Amino acid sequence: MSNPADVPATERVILGKMKRALRLVCTELPHLAGLANAVRILVDGRVNTAAITATGRLLVNPRWFADTTMREAAFIAAHEVLHLCLQSHERGVGTDGELFNWAHDYIINDMLVEEMGQQIPKGGLKYPGAREHSAEQLVALLRRGKLPGPRRVPRDDMTRALEEAGLLPPTNVPHPPGTGDVISSEAERNLFPDADPAAENQQRQRIREVAAKSLSLRQLQGRLETLPTLAASPPPGEGDVVAMTDALRSYYRPPWEIVLQQWLEAVAPGPRSYVRPSRRGADRTDLVLPGRKREGWTLHIVLDTSGSMVSELPRLLGWIGSFCEAVNVSTVHMLQCDVRVTVDEFVPPEELFRYRIAGYGGSDMSPGLLRLAEDPEVEAALVLTDGYINYPDQPVPYRVLWVLSGSDVTGSFEPSYGHVLRIPCET
Repeated sequence: MSNPADVPATERVILGKMKRALRLVCTELPHLAGLANAVRILVDGRVNTAAITATGRLLVNPRWFADTTMREAAFIAAHEVLHLCLQSHERGVGTDGELFNWAHDYIINDMLVEEMGQQIPKGGLKYPGAREHSAEQLVALLRRGKLPGPRRVPRDDMTRALEEAGLLPPTNVPHPPGTGDVISSEAERNLFPDADPAAENQQRQRIREVAAKSLSLRQLQGRLETLPTLAASPPPGEGDVVAMTDALRSYYRPPWEIVLQQWLEAVAPGPRSYVRPSRRGADRTDLVLPGRKREGWTLHIVLDTSGSMVSELPRLLGWIGSFCEAVNVSTVHMLQCDVRVTVDEFVPPEELFRYRIAGYGGSDMSPGLLRLAEDPEVEAALVLTDGYINYPDQPVPYRVLWVLSGSDVTGSFEPSYGHVLRIPCET
C-alpha cells in the first residue's frame, strides 16, 4: 500500500474504519485474528459493497461503507474474513460461483448473528438456521426459488437452450456479472492486471494456511460446546458417584490447545487507561500513569535450552508461532536460558518456525524470569520447559504459564505460582 500521506483523506478514513473493524473481529472472534491480520484492505469503487479475493484483498466501496456504524463495520469485516475461513473461493469452483457465494452469505450471516449478537447490516441475506445447512443444500433451494437471492437466480444451460429454441419465454432481466462478494481468481486478475503472478500464488497459499489454522481453532473451541451435560444422564446410584466424577473430570478436560489459546487471550493487553495503572509508575505516590494503548502486543517467552530440550523445542516453537498469529501477537520477546540468559531478542512470530537456539547447557530459568521482573511493562510470560529446572522461589510480579513438553509424566513439577500446562509427547 502507498504512503498514508499520499492517500486521499476520504480513503484514509475508510481504511482506518476497516482496520478498527478488524481489531473488533480479533476481540470478539479470536479464532479469526490470524486471517484478520493477513488480509490487505483496499478502498475500491469497482465493487458494489465489500468483497474478498482468494489472495486476501479485502475491497471496500467507500460510498457504501462510509455510513456504517462500527458494530456494522465489524460484522461486514467478519463476514468477508469468514469467506476465506470457509474456503468459498475453492469450494465454488466447478459450480455456479455466484449461487455458491450467496449460499455461503446466508450461512455466514446466520453464524455472525448468533456469535456477535447483532442483526445483519445493510440488508444482507437472512435465513434463520442457515448455519445448520450445507452450502449445497442452500444452492438447491436457490435454484428452485425456495430461497430468495439478491437478484434473479441465473439460468442453467438447459433453461437457456429452451429459451433460445423458443420453448420458454425469454428472461426479461439480464444476468449481470460480478454481483457477489467472493471475487474469483479470473476476476481478480482482471481487476489487478499488474500483480506479479508468483507473488499472488504465494499470497494465496499463505491465506489458505492461515484459514486452515483459524478453522482448526474454531473447531477446538466447539468441542466443549457439544459435550453432553449432566442433566442428560440418568441419576447415578450411590456407588457410582465417585466413578462418574472421575470420568467427568477426564471427559471435560479441555484440549491443551484451547487452554493455551485461552491463556494467551486472557493476558493479551487491551486498550490501557487509568482504570488499570501502569506498573511503570509504581514508585510514584504523587501521580498515576496510564498504560500505553497497543494495536498488537508482545508475548514474553523464557525458553529452557538445556540439553534435554533438544528434541522438544522445534515442535513447541512451531505451535506457539501458530497461536501467536491467532491472538494478534505482533512481537515475541525471547529469552533463552540454560544457566544464564544466552539470548535476549525480539522476533516476529513467523520466525519461530525456523528459530536458532543457543545454549543446551544447564537448566536454570531464574536469570530470565528475574530479568523480566525488572521491566514494569511485563504483565505475563510463558515458560517453555520440560520441568527439570530451577526457578525463583518467590513469585514474580507477572502472570506465568509453565508449558511442559510432556516429559514430566509423574506431575512432579508443581511450582508455587503460575499455571502449568502439560503437552503430551505424542501430540
